[in-house]
Amino acid sequence: MLKKAKSQSLVENVVQQIEDAILAGDYCVGDKLPATRQLQKILGASLGTIREGLARLEQKGLVEVRKGTKGGFFINDVATKPMTESLDLLMRHLKVTPRELFEFRATVEAGLIRLVVQRASDQQIEHLLTYRQKLEACLERGEQAWYALLATERALRKAFLPIVDNRIYGAVLLPIHNNIFQFADLHLKGDDVMTLAAYRYWDKILKAVAARHEERAATLTKEMIFHFMELILAQSQRHRTSEPQRAGMSAGNKE
Repeated sequence: MLKKAKSQSLVENVVQQIEDAILAGDYCVGDKLPATRQLQKILGASLGTIREGLARLEQKGLVEVRKGTKGGFFINDVATKPMTESLDLLMRHLKVTPRELFEFRATVEAGLIRLVVQRASDQQIEHLLTYRQKLEACLERGEQAWYALLATERALRKAFLPIVDNRIYGAVLLPIHNNIFQFADLHLKGDDVMTLAAYRYWDKILKAVAARHEERAATLTKEMIFHFMELILAQSQRHRTSEPQRAGMSAGNKE
């Protein structure tokens, strides 16, 4: 539990102690932290130090402030949302290109599918194979086929995570997927050809997983990601090329 703060780096020590207590389960989601005056006594730090430490914890998304007579600092769910937002900010700050993101994603997802092949029980593989029928059913959805397939695909990828039992994959892949899907929505409108191509890739991947063909499953996963990467980047390039032309035409019309 919490103890007297060290004399050096008091704010960091306060933050670290409360973080450790949260991650150790001493405080659970929804619990209210002791009042600032009480924290001052427990930690032996000034009110200003306690308040600054709590402000940093709020910025990290570990606690939230609630107003009112029953207000205070409450423990947030230590899930992927803060990590998603931080990674998204990092990617924008570094100006990561879509191609870099796709290449990294392909490597990570190929590693993920390898672990699925290695660790899935026969029962878990049977469950994964049910997605073949779900994906195939998307082909009959007409104009909504592409979006139905994307939704099913997201559910399938989430089904991989408990099999692998490594939370880092979920924490890293979720923000990457969110970023890529936002980019794809801007530049790629799925059609019947793309829907069928995605279904065929997944059909082969799931068959490889069921047959415990680790290398084939990983190779197909990379091929699928790179296939759609090229389509998205090509369409994005066409959009960038056409925008100056449309701007020039608009300027000409005004003249």
